[in-house]
Amino acid sequence: MTQVDDDGGARARLLAATHAELADHGRAAVSLRAVARRAGVSHAAPQYHFGDRAGLLTAAAADGFRALGDALEQASDGSHPVSVDRLGQAYVAFGCAHPALFDLMFRPGELRGDDPELRNAKRRALEALRRAVQAQDPMAPAEVVADRTLASWGFVHGLVVLALAGALTDAAGALGPNADAADAAALAGRLVVAYPGPVTEPG
Repeated sequence: MTQVDDDGGARARLLAATHAELADHGRAAVSLRAVARRAGVSHAAPQYHFGDRAGLLTAAAADGFRALGDALEQASDGSHPVSVDRLGQAYVAFGCAHPALFDLMFRPGELRGDDPELRNAKRRALEALRRAVQAQDPMAPAEVVADRTLASWGFVHGLVVLALAGALTDAAGALGPNADAADAAALAGRLVVAYPGPVTEPG
């Protein structure tokens, strides 16, 4: 193990190389050897810092959830319905801008699900969505907010999957044949606002 492999800079370079491999070749092509070569460190360095391929991918996925959480928090201004509109757009825009990373983030079979950094980053991203949903209906019970949050998450996540597959352009009246990621994000914002969920009356 060389000194450069043992410092914090090597770990950061390995993560940067992992993201580059993901973007260029997709999740399946990421290997410890390819990442080490791209980062310019020894072949033993990834194992030293991350343990194995799952550890490396988990760290990359945690990065992804942190970036998603940043995007969602920046998009939310606490108002109604604008915050939900912007959150929907931000979620779809992030997924469409980082398709390989987004795919990896939701591959639990390839990640260490008990990793604290991954769990905390994912929780933070979903908490931004939960707060926006709760702001729509402050009187709603916690279990109702949880259900609506899950429904909203599934809704915008599904739009990312459809957009990446090019399927939204086939939906009648949804998007035109030349639609891009920005169009899909705008659609997400319109639809989230159009379906805000019932408002709980004080009782």
